[in-house]
Amino acid sequence: MKKLIIWVLAIFLAALGSFRVIKTIKGDNEQSREGVRISAVEVTQVTKGEVEDKISCVGNIAGQEMVTLMSKVSGKIDSFLVKEGDKVKKGDELVLIDRDIEGMKYEKALIKSPIDGMVMKKFLDEGSQVEPSANPLMRIPVVMVANIDTVKVLVNISEKYLGRLKENAETKVEVDAYPGEVFVGEVTRIAPLVDLATRTSEVEIRIANREHQLKPGMFARVNIIIEKKENTLLVPIKAILSENNRKFVFVVNGSIARKREVKTGIYQKDSVEITKGLNAGEIVIIEGNYGLKDNTNVLIETTGDIL
Repeated sequence: MKKLIIWVLAIFLAALGSFRVIKTIKGDNEQSREGVRISAVEVTQVTKGEVEDKISCVGNIAGQEMVTLMSKVSGKIDSFLVKEGDKVKKGDELVLIDRDIEGMKYEKALIKSPIDGMVMKKFLDEGSQVEPSANPLMRIPVVMVANIDTVKVLVNISEKYLGRLKENAETKVEVDAYPGEVFVGEVTRIAPLVDLATRTSEVEIRIANREHQLKPGMFARVNIIIEKKENTLLVPIKAILSENNRKFVFVVNGSIARKREVKTGIYQKDSVEITKGLNAGEIVIIEGNYGLKDNTNVLIETTGDIL
């Protein structure tokens, strides 16, 4: 009976010791095979795809042409002949100004549209007094007309990018009013002057706006594409490690992780271009690579989304 109790106790202690060993190995995210230390890792394949180098900036949307009109004569606004949102042609009559003076009779003066466009805003009400002035600060605006079939965004770009930025460069614009929708435009003007205070130059971007989705005054987030590459090698950014100003990855061959130096190109949100050191289809580690040594045995636990 005593021998039986001793045997049961020995088996229990042995099982408890094994459980602790297994728990310790699992907690360290490592396993052992025949005495060889094996690190558990997550991997993915080197793929090919498109990559863009871009400048991110912000600006405000304005009409291609925006004209604020004022009265050339003294008087009161007799009537508006248009409403906000009305489309008008160049020469259309917009506002009647009553310039009657006591004891004198004048024909009503007209404010006409100088461009094709849309009535964007009336600044005054009927009956309001208007006075012309040679001083621009004293002039009272009456109505605004804008052409928004095409809109523009003015942004300020750091001088460090100006050597790579070209007219006609593709742009992608987003606004809060249309989440997830991208409006494509192009750079149409790069100012020749660099502002001494900000070390930036003004850049104008034009965007087709036939549906009039983009409104003057909207806040715009802009990406200017300064370089685009297709069919180039890509890996997730988390595959890249740095050491002494050099970049490297761990490539898995069979069950062995080998450290390999690489050259990187354009960085995107989650991926980076590889210009040297890898081939399409090779397997690289994206989790478990920190602290890993060259020629380490690894156990692939899971694979990345693009494998």
